[in-house]
Amino acid sequence: MLYRFFILLIPFFPLYGQTDTRSPKILDDMIARLKGYPSVQLNFSATVIRMQENSETSENGKIWLKNNKYKLELLPDHVLYFNGVKLYQYMPEVQEVNVTQPDMNDETFHVFNPASFFRLTSGDFKSHLVKESSQYNRKVYEIDLYPVQLKTTRYSRIRLFVERESLQLVYLKAYMKDGIQYALTFEPYRVLKSLPDTFFEFPVNLHPEVEIIDFTF
Repeated sequence: MLYRFFILLIPFFPLYGQTDTRSPKILDDMIARLKGYPSVQLNFSATVIRMQENSETSENGKIWLKNNKYKLELLPDHVLYFNGVKLYQYMPEVQEVNVTQPDMNDETFHVFNPASFFRLTSGDFKSHLVKESSQYNRKVYEIDLYPVQLKTTRYSRIRLFVERESLQLVYLKAYMKDGIQYALTFEPYRVLKSLPDTFFEFPVNLHPEVEIIDFTF
């Protein structure tokens, strides 16, 4: 399912290492600028390309970020809310919400945390500035990320397009070892005033018909 595709991409970004002198600074500046926003909304299109089957599956979505909180919307299938402690997975078609409390020290949680998508620090990837070009009518840096531990990862390369002036992420493509490719195309970010913390929790009062299955007890 495509919501799993989106969060599958998150572990590609927690860590990167220096290869050339420009690409690490571009990535650092991109993340620093995003972290400086009170809240931000990103609209994106997600595509799964299966080379062996010669097929593509696409879906549009939205994500809202505030510090370590997020709301991820992939309608009609899923809406995910994370308030920093609890994760709410809302499935509108079956009118059900699963509530879990991830272990914040568990590496698996960060793999499935869209907020981690934009939390680069340093370490597991080598970065390389391929060139400067124009894509999607935006002037971009094209940057490749290569995993340092290639033998133990599921992917071989990540290609990023970062807009030169705004330092916004425009496009991402992950090349998997099994021949599947994952791509995300982002519209320009919407910078918002700080969203209330309740925005990142499932609104039970607005959906009294939904069954809440709470696994946090």
